[in-house]
Amino acid sequence: MLPRFVYYFLKNLQEKIYNLKQGAGVPNVKGKSLAKLLIPIPPLEIQNKIVKILDTFTELEAELEAELEARKKQYQYYRDTLLTFDENTRGGVKWITLGEIGNIKMCRRIFKSQTTSSGEIPFFKIGTFGGLPDAFIPRKLYDLYREKYPFPKKGDILISAAGTIGRAIPYSGDDSYYQDSNIVWLDNDESMVSNRYLQYWYQVVEWTTDGGTISRLYNKNLQKTRIAVPTFDEQELIVSILDKFDSLVNDLSIGLPAEIKARRQQYEYYRDKLLTFKEAA
Repeated sequence: MLPRFVYYFLKNLQEKIYNLKQGAGVPNVKGKSLAKLLIPIPPLEIQNKIVKILDTFTELEAELEAELEARKKQYQYYRDTLLTFDENTRGGVKWITLGEIGNIKMCRRIFKSQTTSSGEIPFFKIGTFGGLPDAFIPRKLYDLYREKYPFPKKGDILISAAGTIGRAIPYSGDDSYYQDSNIVWLDNDESMVSNRYLQYWYQVVEWTTDGGTISRLYNKNLQKTRIAVPTFDEQELIVSILDKFDSLVNDLSIGLPAEIKARRQQYEYYRDKLLTFKEAA
């Protein structure tokens, strides 16, 4: 048997092998359990063909991932360059504080007793911000709090003020609620600074946090944070350039991430087909 063929076959059985774990403390897979696994032994010529096909898919995926990494570095370079302002080379730029262009807002506090593990309205805490929710609140409470207390507008940039400081995600307008003080936003005047420009600026800001056991970005820190404000036309130009790079390296529906996802699915399809054998009578 070709070692590379055995490698691909066992890799295809990872979940099954994982489920063979035994023992308390640190469970492990016993040799006797592995010894009972059945493995097909096609002719060496067939093994070699299968290995060549799967190697080709593996190499292609590795090349795409390397290109994606290079594009990410290119994106970061242009982002940093476009958001670095020198009075001598780029005029019309004003430096002001975030507090001068808007007010820091946050949702009304939600207590644990008001949440459930499943329900109508997703409630995002700092640990689930940017991911999948693990808590929900009733629609009646959501409608009441959204009407009576501050709530983001579609497009406002939500910021994590604890945990991963400064993670910035635009509010999509979907029905969802956010943890007070840990997830905040700037209710800004978009005639001065567009939200899309603000989102990219948040990526390059060196946030000033208060120390302690857990670092936190307090409202006073946010308000004092300085931002370079070019003309609105230049803001739009910067955003249009960075949007294209962002889509290329981050959008799962287009660009390199989409191609990598498609190649991975194609690889898994052919791997399953090539490594599925009927037992000889």
